[in-house]
Amino acid sequence: MKKLSKLCYGIGIGCLGLFLVGCHDAPIGDDLVDKNYAAKGAVITPSNVQVGFFDLGDPDNSMIAFDLAAKGEAVSSVAVNVSYNGGGEHAFASTSAPTTVTATMNDVLSATGVNIADVAIGDKVTFTFDATTASGVFRSSKSLNVPVSCASTLGGTHDFVSTNLQAITGTCPTGPVTGTVTWTDLGGGSYLCSDLGFGQYGTTCWNDAPATSGNAKFTDVCNKITCNGKDQYGLTYVWTITGVNGAELSMSWYNDYGDSGDVVITRAGGADWPPLYTN
Repeated sequence: MKKLSKLCYGIGIGCLGLFLVGCHDAPIGDDLVDKNYAAKGAVITPSNVQVGFFDLGDPDNSMIAFDLAAKGEAVSSVAVNVSYNGGGEHAFASTSAPTTVTATMNDVLSATGVNIADVAIGDKVTFTFDATTASGVFRSSKSLNVPVSCASTLGGTHDFVSTNLQAITGTCPTGPVTGTVTWTDLGGGSYLCSDLGFGQYGTTCWNDAPATSGNAKFTDVCNKITCNGKDQYGLTYVWTITGVNGAELSMSWYNDYGDSGDVVITRAGGADWPPLYTN
C-alpha cells in the first residue's frame, strides 16, 4: 500500500507539472502580435530649407521656403504655427502634407505682431506643426528654427591701390602700391582675406609674403564690417571704412605691431559696393 501511495503521489506531481507547463504564457513573438494593431497620429517633418535665414538687410523681399512631409496616419490638414524669440505661438498657415511652405519676413512679422523696428540680428523665428488625422490632432516633435541675419556677397578678387604705408622699421614706398586681394566667402557673412595689409608686407616695408593665414578673416553683418583678423605672425588687424563710392571702397588699417596704411579697393566686375561701415 505504501508503494502504491508513493506511485500515485509521483504521478500526481507529474500531472500537476504538466498542467503548469501547459498553462504558462508562451513568449510573445511577431507571429502572435495583433495584426489589427496600428499606430495612431502622425509626425510632420520639415526639410529642404531654401535660403535658411530671414534677411534683415532686405525685409520686404526676404523669403524662405521649406518642404513638409508626413509619417503615420493619413493627414487631413497641417496647422503651421510661428513664434518669435520664444514668445507665444500664432497661427501662420493651414495646409496639407506633403507640400512646400513659403514664408516672407513680413508675413512672419504680421502673424506675430512684431514691429520691424524691434527686429535684430540673431533673433529667431520658430515654426511648429500640428497634424490632424482621424485619431485627433497631434503636435509634431519636429520644429524649424530660422535665424534673422543678412545676406552678404562681398567675395571675389578685387583690385586695390595702397598709399601712406607705414612700418616701425624698414622704408616703405612713398608712392602707391597696386595689387589684388581675394575675399573668399566662407558662408554666414565670414570671409577669408588673402592680404590683410593690402600689399604692405610685399613692398620694401618688409619684403615678405602677404599678411594672411587661416585666421585672416573678417565678417559682414548687415553691412557692418569687423576685421580683427590675424596674420601668420599672430598680429591682429583693424580696418576702418572711410568711404564708399560706387565700386570703390576706401579704408584705413593698422595692426598691433605698428604697421598701417590706406587703401582703395575696386570691386570685381565694377558693381557698386553696398553701404558698408565699420563703426
